[in-house]
Amino acid sequence: MTDLRNTIAHILEHKQHLADVNEATIQQYVILPILRTLGWNDTNLASMEIIPEYQVENRRADYALHIKQDQNPVVLIECKRWDQPIGKNEEQICFYAYSGNVPLAIITNGKLWRFYLSWWKASSLSERIFCETNIENREEAISNLEKYLLKSNVASGEAELNAEIVLEEKAVVDTPEPKAIIPNSKTVNDIIDDPSAEKEPMVSSEPDGQWTIDSVKNSLSSEFTVHYEKTYPEERFKLFYTRLAEVLNLIEKKGWELQQKPTREACNFWLEDKKQRIFGLHITFNPPRL
Repeated sequence: MTDLRNTIAHILEHKQHLADVNEATIQQYVILPILRTLGWNDTNLASMEIIPEYQVENRRADYALHIKQDQNPVVLIECKRWDQPIGKNEEQICFYAYSGNVPLAIITNGKLWRFYLSWWKASSLSERIFCETNIENREEAISNLEKYLLKSNVASGEAELNAEIVLEEKAVVDTPEPKAIIPNSKTVNDIIDDPSAEKEPMVSSEPDGQWTIDSVKNSLSSEFTVHYEKTYPEERFKLFYTRLAEVLNLIEKKGWELQQKPTREACNFWLEDKKQRIFGLHITFNPPRL
């Protein structure tokens, strides 16, 4: 995108001046020009695509980006001074986005841009980061800003989909593969005779109960099983079927009430073209008090 490339080049030509200016100046001469070249209009009163000082509960986000006025924003942006670290207040902007049902949250000092997927289920904010880009790395920044902040990509949902793909792939990489069970070289008599000897964990090849590996597999949609078995090694998808069977058998054994509902949580299942997400089922139950 020529306009974005020229805008970033112009900003970097004057970066020595930006180090001494306040946050409002960064917003005026860095953030807004970049948003404009990405297709966002801050002059049209009819659409009001860029809302400054957007109120969330009793606080405010620096910018909210709208596709339609009568709907929630699609992006919230928190701005900092040029050389100010951007990690400060990340909890604030992510909370605003999550509570306001806004999928994308951004913290930027104009130079560094950090993107979060607000609804992604994770134990820390760092696990919601799907992109961090620095405009001093011009070509990489242009590619990332277009991919995740170009208005047409945000409006179509492609930006959010791309963010999900990044986090899904990251989750797969970060998840350790199941460890292989190494047979104990000692005989049964050796182990019995030596009570202090380390016992290898016993793993059942088939869950005890009505639900088995085969019945679980047959109960799932073919889009799930075909894609899952093509993507992961045999040990991994067998472990998945085994653990699911164990959970279902436990629920039936305890007599717990099972409720299922669609949820936008992390899920490893996609249709083959990765254009349509297959959401998982969130299982909730209330075990009886002892």
